[in-house]
Amino acid sequence: MSVRLLMILPLFLLLAGCSGKSRTFSAPDKEHYAHADVIGYHNIRQWGDKTSVKVYDNAKHLRSNRLLHKRVDILALSSGGEDGAYGAGLLEGWSARGDRPEFFMVTGVSTGALIAPFAFLGSGYDRVLKDLFTETSKDNIVTETPLNALFGGSSIGDNTPLRRRLEKVVTDELVAAIAREGKRGRILQIGTTNLDAQRPVVWNITNIAQSGRPDARKLILDIMLASSSIPGAFPPMLIDVVVEGKRYQEVHVDGAVTRQIFVYPHDLNIPQLEKKLGVHPRKKLWLIRNTKIDPEYAPVSMNVTDISNRSISTLIKYQGVCNLYNIISLAERDGFDTHITNIPSSFKIASKETFDREYMRALYKVGYERGRSATAWHHSLK
Repeated sequence: MSVRLLMILPLFLLLAGCSGKSRTFSAPDKEHYAHADVIGYHNIRQWGDKTSVKVYDNAKHLRSNRLLHKRVDILALSSGGEDGAYGAGLLEGWSARGDRPEFFMVTGVSTGALIAPFAFLGSGYDRVLKDLFTETSKDNIVTETPLNALFGGSSIGDNTPLRRRLEKVVTDELVAAIAREGKRGRILQIGTTNLDAQRPVVWNITNIAQSGRPDARKLILDIMLASSSIPGAFPPMLIDVVVEGKRYQEVHVDGAVTRQIFVYPHDLNIPQLEKKLGVHPRKKLWLIRNTKIDPEYAPVSMNVTDISNRSISTLIKYQGVCNLYNIISLAERDGFDTHITNIPSSFKIASKETFDREYMRALYKVGYERGRSATAWHHSLK
């Protein structure tokens, strides 16, 4: 989630009308929304705040992953907007260092969702990430449409440029590569927020890729865009679903609205899963927080815009810190070694505008150098 884009929203919220663009189909009703399926698909998503029983029922196919018998590495990529350049750079630096593992599972939310598919497929896609985060500017991400919001629209920007950018790299070949890794028992997940339900949703991208459906690539693109759709700044993504044969539409927005970073639900019983699989591997969590986590002092002007902006950025910072503490608690409970990296407080370059290319290039370089070093990771929040 980009703080800079959120900063301009309060002004438009004060001016915007009450009407908005209507859905093609209505939202699922309260009694049945939890049972909605994406049209043509089954077992491709679950609620991010509760473990589905299907996780245990479908665990058998995980045995095909030989990593489970020795070592399990899980990579979680956080939100951060243009600060995702840090994570992209770190991954390439880690590859250059030579000890980047093959991850059993990769999760991504918001800008992390844009990184996740390429991080999942390995160092061969590092150059794709470098291009996305060093050769991109605001014009490649969003077209500003402020009048749309003033007349009751759903956002002040149109992310069609970002979709076109992603369509060039999220190809049928990439989807097929994800499917092959899924057959090996590896997992790629992206988080969105179901705004109707006020709940996080975790999408199993590997299952979508393995479906063989001709619209799998489009759905994966929709999910990546939904996960990175900052509410109010970018339009929400409408997902067509069906409940008992009747068609509805869900509204999905930035996954960071509910969680800045995630690994798995709190109620997932890891010992039970290991017993079912007959494995007891060494387990590691790798958490890339694409922002600074330390407080940053800056005197606030006494006007509504500055007060609102500073409050929003502080809220986002501390939500992310709380998410990290929750994951650390899970790791201690379930026997994972935790490794955390984030943008260092020593990085002082300021962005001149949203998705400032020079800013992202500088941050990518910092990430790359830290990825190559032995000091990128720490085991707790400092």
